[in-house]
Amino acid sequence: MKYLLIGVNMKKQAKIDPKVAQLESALARALADYANLERRFGVESSAVIKFANSNLLTNLLDIRDHLAMASIQIKEQSLSMILSSLDKILVEEGVTEVKTDGPFDPLTMECQEQGEGTKDQIIKVIRHGYRLHERVLRPARVIVGSGLSAQAGA
Repeated sequence: MKYLLIGVNMKKQAKIDPKVAQLESALARALADYANLERRFGVESSAVIKFANSNLLTNLLDIRDHLAMASIQIKEQSLSMILSSLDKILVEEGVTEVKTDGPFDPLTMECQEQGEGTKDQIIKVIRHGYRLHERVLRPARVIVGSGLSAQAGA
């Protein structure tokens, strides 16, 4: 009788083992999916926080441009002080100016026109561009050299 019970228990155990393994595998996959979801949520939420004020900062850049133009025309110390305070705030928020010395970069600049000069080199900056951390807030508008000189065109 004892051997008969052991045989029955072994048959039950043989049926249960694959189910347990299957459930353990499903649990491991579910835990991995949850960990990935948690990681992705953390990355996305930090990006949302990092760039939440990008629209406001873009609007402030237009105001900054107007103040800069006004301070060039009206040589008032108060305008220069306001402009410098605004620049300080922008830097504190992570805004940096796009570098426009050197070759044209289509990722951070818009070519408004081409002019005489070294091919693909920035000749003139029409409007400065800015980044918020690594993301472009506003591309720089530039004039790019065509590679032709004034003598070649004549």
